[in-house]
Amino acid sequence: MGHDEQPLWRRAATHTLHTALLLKAILEEQLQEQTGLLLADNEALLRLAAASEPLRMSDIAHRLILSRGGTTKVIDRLETMGYVQRLPDPDDRRATVVEITEAGREAMTNARTVIDEGLKATWAQHVSDDEARIVVDVMDRVLGDHVGEH
Repeated sequence: MGHDEQPLWRRAATHTLHTALLLKAILEEQLQEQTGLLLADNEALLRLAAASEPLRMSDIAHRLILSRGGTTKVIDRLETMGYVQRLPDPDDRRATVVEITEAGREAMTNARTVIDEGLKATWAQHVSDDEARIVVDVMDRVLGDHVGEH
């Protein structure tokens, strides 16, 4: 089936997926090259910074939509860099919680600059504010239908 024969919704969804994968690859390369972080590392730092208290590994995994093993790798990498620290869980002596360090907050700020520059160069120049608002509205509806499933 050629492009003209496909339903427009399918083309839009496919383009969204391909564009997201392309942007992810570009941003991942730039972020790692300039900061040593992966996008998942940055996402973990963002989640930890936004939390009102240190998070358990299972909470981090849920918020990142990652497996426990994948989350452990991310936190191990961030801990080695000095961006997070593990602490005993005050509610469960057998468990640990993770919190962001001041160095982690600085790394997160630097990553934000790299990501913003990358998005301006690859995305923002092609999208007006009105178009961006439409994309956000559509993605919010799609995400709203699926949040909590993971």
